[in-house]
Amino acid sequence: MSLEVDAYALLSWKRFDDEVTNQLLRAVTSAFALIAVADGDLAKKEGEQFMSMLREKADLFEPLDFDAVDRHFRSVCGAMLSDPVSGRRHALEEIAAVQAKPEHAELVRSAAEIAIAADSRGAVKESKLLSEICAVLKLAHR
Repeated sequence: MSLEVDAYALLSWKRFDDEVTNQLLRAVTSAFALIAVADGDLAKKEGEQFMSMLREKADLFEPLDFDAVDRHFRSVCGAMLSDPVSGRRHALEEIAAVQAKPEHAELVRSAAEIAIAADSRGAVKESKLLSEICAVLKLAHR
């Protein structure tokens, strides 16, 4: 990887870490992004599905600036695409942070499942990632 790619990925995650303070939102964003980019890109419908899911559950998160969340989501997806190894590690750390709260863990698993349903081009890889997400959350893979 180039220094430019590394810098982009680091900056994207730093902005995400600094500006998204709701841990559940961070975990949901990380799970959805991890699945969404598993096939090597981010399809438009995946981003739309993510924002639709958040709007349906907005009461669970602090007052959302949906435009800012959408920008962070796309930036995190870009970071994962440019540095998949670090992106995967960072995303799984964010996901693990909510495993002690069953209702939050279930919402994160649901976000990953919605991401799989949004675009099934990388179904095998996405299913494997869902298994990893479930393991980190200490939930059964359904």
